[in-house]
Amino acid sequence: MRMKLHALLCSLHPDEYRAFEKFLQSPYFKESEQYLRFFQYLVKRHPGFDLDGTGMREACSRSLKVKTLTDPQWHNLTSGFSKQIEMFLVAQLVLGPVPTDCLPDWYGQLLVQALGRRNTNTHFRQQAEAQIKKNKNSDCILADQYLHIHQLHHQIYYNPDTPKTEAYALSLHESISSLDLYYCISKLRDAAELKARELILNVQYEVPLLLDTIMQYCATSDAARENPLLMLYFRLNLLYQHGVEEAGFRQIKDVFDSLSPALTSVDHNLILRHLINCGISLLARHSTVEAELLSLYKKAIASGVLLVGNRITHSSFINIANLASLCHDFIWALEFIGDFSKYLEKSKRKPAIELAKAGVLYNQKALDAAQECLTQEVFAVQGFDILGRGLLIKIVFDRYILHDKDYEFLQSLLNAYEKYIPGRAITAEKKKAQINWIKMVRKMSKMRFDMVTVRENQKVALQKKLQDLKPVVHKKWLEERVEML
Repeated sequence: MRMKLHALLCSLHPDEYRAFEKFLQSPYFKESEQYLRFFQYLVKRHPGFDLDGTGMREACSRSLKVKTLTDPQWHNLTSGFSKQIEMFLVAQLVLGPVPTDCLPDWYGQLLVQALGRRNTNTHFRQQAEAQIKKNKNSDCILADQYLHIHQLHHQIYYNPDTPKTEAYALSLHESISSLDLYYCISKLRDAAELKARELILNVQYEVPLLLDTIMQYCATSDAARENPLLMLYFRLNLLYQHGVEEAGFRQIKDVFDSLSPALTSVDHNLILRHLINCGISLLARHSTVEAELLSLYKKAIASGVLLVGNRITHSSFINIANLASLCHDFIWALEFIGDFSKYLEKSKRKPAIELAKAGVLYNQKALDAAQECLTQEVFAVQGFDILGRGLLIKIVFDRYILHDKDYEFLQSLLNAYEKYIPGRAITAEKKKAQINWIKMVRKMSKMRFDMVTVRENQKVALQKKLQDLKPVVHKKWLEERVEML
């Protein structure tokens, strides 16, 4: 029970402490002075509730001024206290101020249900119609509002005191229409999530029931055009079904950007994660979506999606910094490194920072400064070693092309890297992509060394060879370097 109590205590925001103390003193619920004394003691002496089971039990004993608590006493107290917190959370949800984050008006919904069960006739119908109007006039876009409108119309029509006249038959039609809309949005949302799981986990799920029917309905009716949330999830499913491609990605991103202020945090963050994953997939296939993906990452930072458990992965940290520098947003990239490095795992924090800075400096063409950041600590971390070695090759290649220096060093790096890759714990396809990149870099550098000046027809031949080369990493970088020869 301690774990449950601890989790419930941590769910309370400090701004709610005073309200919870009043709740514990309310005679409407189970008033118990011991819960209040225990809570006030914890807030004063252990404000973060950072206690293990033994510490929590000792704190309770001190707050109640007893030497010890028997096991039954401790069990009953933690069970009762947990129940009090649970009831407070429900009361806050229903009776608290209407939230600003496009969440349902539970008080209004439950009031209509209570009035309907007590057969309050005209007052019930008036309250239900007022709640329907309130839901429809909301500036928020959320699927649950259609479910709630369906439930309200359903309650109106089937209430025993509602006359079954033509005027109230409309409630039946509205109930069905709202339920259909809720069903379609929810089905498409879940189908998109399943598709994303398939791509990430490399598994295959059964196609959700009636998904094809819903997709056909959205494509041939005005429903999707008239409902922005339905349109978003319809387009997201189309993107997954047709294979994530650049044009579809840009279209849905534009729709998302225009609607995001009105979306709930749940839908906003869910679609945002989908789009970020799609953007990453497109970048891996050499599409030019760097600016779009960076703008999505900035949205993720603003909405708190980037951090999971107050942590950021090293790969995300390095990739975002590199992405920003590719977009020439160098100041933002360095600010990002400074602001978010504290959320990295401590053991890898320093090499992650050095590798991220090296990427930014390289894209600023500060080759020497970038190379200085590639310390031995970077190469010693699994996962950073390939990134660091690849970046070092890029630095030395550019130095040779631009300043005619370090040709022998470049060749030694390429030879060492070609021997290094086969032993890494990556897939066979990724190994082949790395080896193909090395061979292309070697071919380009030797052509420049042998010919000094590479003719245009030879560059065209290299570009054609590059287009046919699959798989290969850093393809856009290779295309740019061919033109630099």
